[in-house]
Amino acid sequence: MKAIKAFIERHPLLSYYALAFAISWGVILVAVGRGPGGFSATPKQFQMDVPYAVPAMILGPSVAGILMTGLLYGRAGLREFRSRLLKWRVGARWYAVALLAAPLSMMVVLLALSLVSPEYLPRAFIAGARASLLLMGIVVGVTAGVFEELGWTGFAVPTLFGLRYGVLGTGLVVGCCGRRGTCP
Repeated sequence: MKAIKAFIERHPLLSYYALAFAISWGVILVAVGRGPGGFSATPKQFQMDVPYAVPAMILGPSVAGILMTGLLYGRAGLREFRSRLLKWRVGARWYAVALLAAPLSMMVVLLALSLVSPEYLPRAFIAGARASLLLMGIVVGVTAGVFEELGWTGFAVPTLFGLRYGVLGTGLVVGCCGRRGTCP
């Protein structure tokens, strides 16, 4: 056990990424792991498994970040983690920009593509229950964002800054490794 803890202390970022991906992919494989090759045999079975797989994807980074913070920095680290989570550093206007930029950009691209093919027309324009579809999208997007960021910006970013990667290096490592699921 001491050897494992010593390895984690020497390589906190590598340990975090390994734990985050092990949790996410492990739970995903358990959630959808039936049928030939370990995945659902039919598209209908796969659609039934997706509601179990999506929470697994967002739990990995957050659970790993909290576990690593507690393991490496103890209760004081967890208190600091919580205080960073609750601290507003910019005005509400910038939070609105951050929350709306991606959905609005996606909507513009999809509307432009729908001129080429109606397959690209957003479901909100053709579905009967527009309000519930929009509300569901907002809830899922915000929930996924909050839980993922608990790990990426709650543990990985402060650790990278502590290792003196700087803003650019930190952004590249978190952007390439964290979002795609693979490190260069």
